[in-house]
Amino acid sequence: MTTHPEYSYSWYFNVYDEQNDVTAFMRIGNKPNKDNKDMFFFIVEKDRINGMRSAVNYDENARTECSGLKFAPNADGSWHITYQGPMADYKDQTKILMVNMDVQWVPVNKEMNYRDCVTAEGEALSSKVASEHFEQFGNAKGILVVGDRKFDIVATGERDRSEGVREWGSPKMWYWLNSVYDGQIGFDVTKLCTEMGDVDAGYFGNKNCNDALYKHEINTEYNNGIPSSFTIKSYGKSGRTYESKGTVIRYAALPMAPGMMLVETISKTEYNGRTGHGIAEFLVRM
Repeated sequence: MTTHPEYSYSWYFNVYDEQNDVTAFMRIGNKPNKDNKDMFFFIVEKDRINGMRSAVNYDENARTECSGLKFAPNADGSWHITYQGPMADYKDQTKILMVNMDVQWVPVNKEMNYRDCVTAEGEALSSKVASEHFEQFGNAKGILVVGDRKFDIVATGERDRSEGVREWGSPKMWYWLNSVYDGQIGFDVTKLCTEMGDVDAGYFGNKNCNDALYKHEINTEYNNGIPSSFTIKSYGKSGRTYESKGTVIRYAALPMAPGMMLVETISKTEYNGRTGHGIAEFLVRM
């Protein structure tokens, strides 16, 4: 750990249940040098979005829990994710309802280290956006109660953990795109755009192996400033290329720093005749 005030370590999870068409994404971030810990947790349904954001004092003994949200690691590599507490309507903060979530998140592929993807130059370029970064996809089951609605969750999703200096305003933008197919194949695509150049990383994986991705060609279409669709061509260290395309189903936009907006979209993707779902995240300057 460094003494930099923006030194951070964080955990993030998302899940998408296709049958119920409900998405949940959440993050707990720690900044011990600023005595700060914060979280966000959003649930996106077909007809509404509810969310919670909170910040509290840093607690060395409770790094993976914050304001009712808890990520508890199990010995087998799975995670127990729980939340009990209020959420506010995305469009009307005066509308509050109670939420209860109890989900087991089980990994499919081996955790992917971004250092397997980027060069020393790329590591230097990404030094202000959490230089240590790990990704993994998995399946999730459990219950989710949102107000008077109860869902039996059978979902797929992505998790990441990161460590290092995180200054939300330092990149020009980033893409963080992931999707899962039939709970067996998944990808994570990251492109960090800085003043000095781009840094590409990610994986295409299954339960047997990960192909480290070192280059992406991403084309994005926008509707009123919000991403609406995208195409991806990724290059793996194995020599393979992977082409996919995605369509944004719905989204939530979260202010993260002055002039920076995190657009978290739920997207349907297509790859090699398969249809999958996941989060396509865009950090953009406003």
